[in-house]
Amino acid sequence: MSGSPGAPMREPSLDIVVERWASRTLGVVTALTLFAMMVLTFVDVWGRYLLRKPVFGGYEVTEFLMGVLIFSGLPILCAREGHVSIDVFDTFIPRKWRRPQLAVINLVSAAVLGVLAWRMFIQAGELWRNHEVTMTLKIPHGPFALLFAVLSAASCLACLAVFWAYLRGARQPIESESAT
Repeated sequence: MSGSPGAPMREPSLDIVVERWASRTLGVVTALTLFAMMVLTFVDVWGRYLLRKPVFGGYEVTEFLMGVLIFSGLPILCAREGHVSIDVFDTFIPRKWRRPQLAVINLVSAAVLGVLAWRMFIQAGELWRNHEVTMTLKIPHGPFALLFAVLSAASCLACLAVFWAYLRGARQPIESESAT
């Protein structure tokens, strides 16, 4: 606890509460998805080599779980700026331009994720209307495409929030060895 004794405790702001809730919820979804993939792979390998009977449709389920894993982790990654970055030009950019540079990078990322979400919403609608399903287990594609579109939109919003934080000075760049 910080502050002086007897001082009233401040309530966290709405954006902090939303970020914590979203991060924990998506973190649990991501962890459970990864665990399910691990269990499915373990059972499939053991069934394939010991019992000569792999898990029926295991490949299809793994494909969908991989999509859920990637898209459920993407908003967390965007909010924490944990994406892979190549800092080839960072040594040439003055320190005072680092915050505007990161703001622009997050704005461009938000634009790309926004277009991705928009196209995925369109694709989800088409998959749903056409009743597209997987070949083996007949799992419908539409709900998963819609989930991926929603999570892409959430990632876009996370990049926009980081962009806005850089603009108003509430977020500072992390100093690295390559920054000058």
